[in-house]
Amino acid sequence: MIDTVKFDIPLVLTEEQIELISWSEIKKTLKRGLVTCELFDQLDDTLPRLSYKYKEDNPSKAWLKLELSAPRYLYGSNVYEIKQTDILPMLKKLRGYVAARLQTPLSQVPNYSYWEVEKLHICKNFYVGLHLQDYLNLLSGIQKQGGYKTVPYRATDGSKLESVCFQRIKKKNRSVHKFYDKRAEVDQKPNYKNKSQHQQDAEGLLRYEVELSYDVMRKYSPTRRVVELLTPQTVISVLQDGLNALGLTKPIKQTSVRSMLEAINRTSLSVRTKSMLITFLMELHINGKGYCKKKYPRTTFYDNYNKLKEVLGMDEIYFSDISLPPLIVNMNSFKQKKSRSISVPAEERLQ
Repeated sequence: MIDTVKFDIPLVLTEEQIELISWSEIKKTLKRGLVTCELFDQLDDTLPRLSYKYKEDNPSKAWLKLELSAPRYLYGSNVYEIKQTDILPMLKKLRGYVAARLQTPLSQVPNYSYWEVEKLHICKNFYVGLHLQDYLNLLSGIQKQGGYKTVPYRATDGSKLESVCFQRIKKKNRSVHKFYDKRAEVDQKPNYKNKSQHQQDAEGLLRYEVELSYDVMRKYSPTRRVVELLTPQTVISVLQDGLNALGLTKPIKQTSVRSMLEAINRTSLSVRTKSMLITFLMELHINGKGYCKKKYPRTTFYDNYNKLKEVLGMDEIYFSDISLPPLIVNMNSFKQKKSRSISVPAEERLQ
């Protein structure tokens, strides 16, 4: 549900309080006259990181930021998903954590209803088992519309895909979408307590993660309030919109190149049209959609692509012999307690 989150908390400390705190790190920016005080645990990265900034010549102009991985804070690992029932207890716990770490009365720490969200990563685990590489291979060939580029990442030895990221090309006001092998990510971390258990629990998990832009956050909450953004309704909407845009919420009908060629040849189209579609199909297969979009004029590309979809009976053209279930988020899953989405098929019906 929620992974990384960064809060803006309207807390102002007195100069005396600032001096009493044993900060991990203090930085001064002479040009802007800002002082940044960091507080973190170098031995335990599951704990939140606090960053307090203030004007050196006017300490009353200040703000506090708190950043953490919510599941790592609560469970020691982000293999597991935060559920709806975890959110309010976590916010209350964090408010107490701020008071304790900054040595201030709890009454001085604003209620979480006044907190804003600066950074938010929303995620969902899909248990896809042995089809994990099939999904990643499929995703690596998709071109997301709206100023994105598809960036696949392979294992060091090049043997398999580990993640596919849909990154913004130019505009900064777009969210980043990532799909990755959760087990592979856990494997790359240094040894830590319970790592073997987390590796076992991450097996077969395809993680979908969205790093929300400010514009997307403001769509759901104009002032980016915690109580409006950290809700199942917001999470479901963000995830479903992302999956819909990639064509993953419908049954993914895939077919091999040979059967595609046979389907084209079985039509009553003219020989010239068949030859044109076959040429276009092979270029799609070998060079990808992005290459073809650059090579062909826009009208020609979409005429050919839409004609192929019609002939093949596909919503999108994918090259594989595997038929994959759709990826659909289940609203009810966020009402349960800690889970890695084990024993749940990729297709989760929205209820």
